Amino acid sequence: MFFNEAWFIHAVNDTVIQLAQQKKSMVRGAIRTREGVVGKTDPWQRIGALDMVPIARDSDTSYLNPPQSKRRAVLVDRAAAALIDELDQVRMLTNPQSEVSQILTYARERELDKLTLAKSATDVGGILGLATTVDEAGETSGTAALPTTGGPLGIGQTIVNGGTGMTLAKILDSKQLFDEQQVDAEDRYFFYSPRAMRKMLTDPNITSSDYSTIKALSTGGFPMDQQWMGYYWRQSVLMPKSGNIRSCIAFQKMGVGLSIGLIKEIEVDKATHKWNNTQVVIKLSAGSVRADDLAVVQIDIDESV
Repeated sequence: MFFNEAWFIHAVNDTVIQLAQQKKSMVRGAIRTREGVVGKTDPWQRIGALDMVPIARDSDTSYLNPPQSKRRAVLVDRAAAALIDELDQVRMLTNPQSEVSQILTYARERELDKLTLAKSATDVGGILGLATTVDEAGETSGTAALPTTGGPLGIGQTIVNGGTGMTLAKILDSKQLFDEQQVDAEDRYFFYSPRAMRKMLTDPNITSSDYSTIKALSTGGFPMDQQWMGYYWRQSVLMPKSGNIRSCIAFQKMGVGLSIGLIKEIEVDKATHKWNNTQVVIKLSAGSVRADDLAVVQIDIDESV
């Protein structure tokens, strides 16, 4: 028998496997977006409610001045680039340009979510972060945190974790806050974490026949934008987390502004300063701000229980 391991070879192929990663933005379509912004900041004008007043016959007209204010999204610049060496390409079966372009695009889509969902209460911008306020008359600016006191439930716009995961009571509390403060019922979104869904699927108060009709039990969760309890449900792992405490987010679409100054598609060109090798680049300039506090509810959960 002819047998010689020295002649054995390694198999080769041109298949590329992209590792697990979020591939598209989850906030697209869920928040109010303005593109083509020119400037380092973008103002979101706000106007409040008015009440009618009693009048007397033939009296002079009295005029009301609706409360007006402004919040500002601060744009930040982000970019990602990869260099494909021509000398390396002759040593590979696969042309990596397409795969590199895809992963850079995925990075841009995730960045949009980070700018909106991932900001914590101490950060500036985003849904839960400090909102930049502007007083043009006084030529001053400041920041506004999401309220933690007052409101219909005495807890502002925040629902504390209470040592529990996601519960039906927390979901109902968030809905009550919106309803009692007359936040538009249309286009309400609920962003939850995978552990929040796991807890929900073990809650007998949730896994009732009503819940089962949307096939959450058979599919192990909500399909994207499944409607339940007045919300469109979307899953993300980018919401703020401190220790075991995750902040899930409920909001009405018009309550959050995303300002985009530049959102470039993939650019492929020769990098003359790098021996004319191929350069793949993608760029983004964007920022977000909470435009209406009453249209946002922070729901904290303990993911360790």
